[in-house]
Amino acid sequence: MIGIIGFGKLGSAFAQGFLNAGVKVLAYDSSEEKLNLEGIRKASSPKEVFEKSEMVFFGLKPDAILSVLKENPTEKLLVSPAAKLTLAEMQEASPNSKLIRVMPNIAASQNLSPIPYALGKSVSQEDENTFKEFFSRVGVTVKVEESQMDIITAIVGSSPAYFAYFARAMREAAKEQGVPEETANLLLAQVLSGTGALLSKSSCEEIMEKVTTKGGVTEKGIKELESAAVYQAIKHAIKLQSKK
Repeated sequence: MIGIIGFGKLGSAFAQGFLNAGVKVLAYDSSEEKLNLEGIRKASSPKEVFEKSEMVFFGLKPDAILSVLKENPTEKLLVSPAAKLTLAEMQEASPNSKLIRVMPNIAASQNLSPIPYALGKSVSQEDENTFKEFFSRVGVTVKVEESQMDIITAIVGSSPAYFAYFARAMREAAKEQGVPEETANLLLAQVLSGTGALLSKSSCEEIMEKVTTKGGVTEKGIKELESAAVYQAIKHAIKLQSKK
């Protein structure tokens, strides 16, 4: 059974993903009304979650994670998605805990989240295997260096909002030409899903080359984006997030 402390957007997304995969979920939140997801088991305190779960996922803000760690010393495997909270800071708050830092996104609710992870110093190979066994059920686990987490936060944690922002502009353009919003949404969802599948096997450059015909409408569209400095704006937005 997986424990979840904090049932905000990310905590509830992971709860849904684990439930989809048939994993039992024990959850706690200080606002009990948030625990309204069908199928979860409700805990009365963080202590109960620590005691009854095989590992614990934090859906809390950094300060709250540190408080919970200090108040509930444990040697169990703990997983934190907090963007700016380092393994060292968590280890200081709970010296004997086995800590893993992750940077997923809300696509965990659909079992499609990227899950880059970095290991704390006390995590054994067996612990890592256990983590991967659980979390590979809600996405794709990829081991990374903790020093890369800030830029990874931008391209994984925030990217659903960026892709949705881009898709919204395309949807509105379609609506202005008479396409019903529901139809545009359906088509864009399929395009994004299909492009993701292509990216898993091809590079960005290869996909662009296959779609873009010299003198065609796609080439004209890309030139329009480039003239508006969209490419540089995207890079700037990503780099901005990775700054301390």
